Amino acid sequence: MRTDPLFYELFQTRPQIFFEIAQITPSCAYRFESVTVKSAEKRIDGVLYPTVEGQPIYFVEVQAAPDEQMYWRTSREVSTFFEQRPSLKDTAWYAYVIWLDGNDDKGFKKTHIKDNDNVPRILSVYLIDILKKLPNNSLALNVLKPLIVDTEQEVRQNITTWVEQIRHADLSPQAEQRLLMVMGQFIEEKFKILSYKELCKMLRLTPFEETDTFIEAYQRKFQENFQKSFQKSLKEERVQRLIQIIDVKFRFSRNTINKLATKLNQLTLEDLKNLFADIFQLKRLKDLDAWIDQRLATPQPQEVTQM
Repeated sequence: MRTDPLFYELFQTRPQIFFEIAQITPSCAYRFESVTVKSAEKRIDGVLYPTVEGQPIYFVEVQAAPDEQMYWRTSREVSTFFEQRPSLKDTAWYAYVIWLDGNDDKGFKKTHIKDNDNVPRILSVYLIDILKKLPNNSLALNVLKPLIVDTEQEVRQNITTWVEQIRHADLSPQAEQRLLMVMGQFIEEKFKILSYKELCKMLRLTPFEETDTFIEAYQRKFQENFQKSFQKSLKEERVQRLIQIIDVKFRFSRNTINKLATKLNQLTLEDLKNLFADIFQLKRLKDLDAWIDQRLATPQPQEVTQM
């Protein structure tokens, strides 16, 4: 289950949820960002900056599978972060590795880093254990409830309560919608048989095509998966990925999707890459057809077949 981006969407929408999971009571408000450390060409997926000077910075990594190098990698990324930001050298910091399953954590072993009070700088959190301890009105618990139920029937029986708990939190309409969307994606990831339309009905969400937040969130989700495999995938796989995006964004009929797939197969690899970048700016079938037809009308350079 690919959940990492969902957690970062969650923490960005409501940083408070990270602190609930980490069992921390912060002294000020925080904002969540993703940060690139240049020399390592690595993006730190989660950094929580305090809005008040003198408070610690929190780094967060979500880990859904065993990884014996997790702590070493986290140490390197934090070190590079501060190396490139010397003005922050005296800032307190802590890094949290959130394990979905505590059994995947192989331990810190000899990679001990502690502060002046002998408190570890890098800490582990076992998400499922923490969720079971949170009070029923916890925002983190209610958004992440799908992770601690075992059956689709439990989802159907309890989802109305979870939604009401989220709606009763002190949230803007945009934040509320985003958190409900994240909950829906967790359900979708864990219980594959529930359709998107059924989830929308259960969560009482605005239809996807009418909600900018949904479009942006799905764009990020597909962009991450697409870019990671883009250089390694064959043309057929690239077309299939674009078709997935088009299907989610536009909800065209199967006949229309098949016709579009035929056209996409005639595009060059470069055109497919450019279409991925433009797809979320296209609003109608007419716009998408015009984009494709314009490229097909342009003489195509001969491509070298990838192996």
